[in-house]
Amino acid sequence: MRDYQRRKNNKYYLPKSVYHRTLWVIRDYERMKEEVESLVEISGVNTDGMPRGNEASDQVYRMVIKRCDLLKDVNVIDMALELIPEEYRVGVWNNIQHNKAYPTYAAVRTFAMYKAIFIHSVAKGLNYV
Repeated sequence: MRDYQRRKNNKYYLPKSVYHRTLWVIRDYERMKEEVESLVEISGVNTDGMPRGNEASDQVYRMVIKRCDLLKDVNVIDMALELIPEEYRVGVWNNIQHNKAYPTYAAVRTFAMYKAIFIHSVAKGLNYV
């Protein structure tokens, strides 16, 4: 099963909905990162010199809030990834992002354990648990 979560002897077990929600936030990492970068370049607001209320500031405010929310999610994923030893990061990342098999230089259970730690850390950082 593609998004299998071990139930027995798994102290990082998450409720099914939380587990899948967290996986999809992790899988959305690249898009979120690109959007954070694109929101840095806030385009100029068209004004014709006449005051019209707070429309321009509301637009900038919404963009800043959106960027902050996305940046928070990206940072949570980055920090959780740092918890995994460097030699296992790429294997865990590729397994989640691209459904690739774990590399053969370590046991599958080792990678599965670090994957569980990573997903649980992201869920905790996003306040899902």
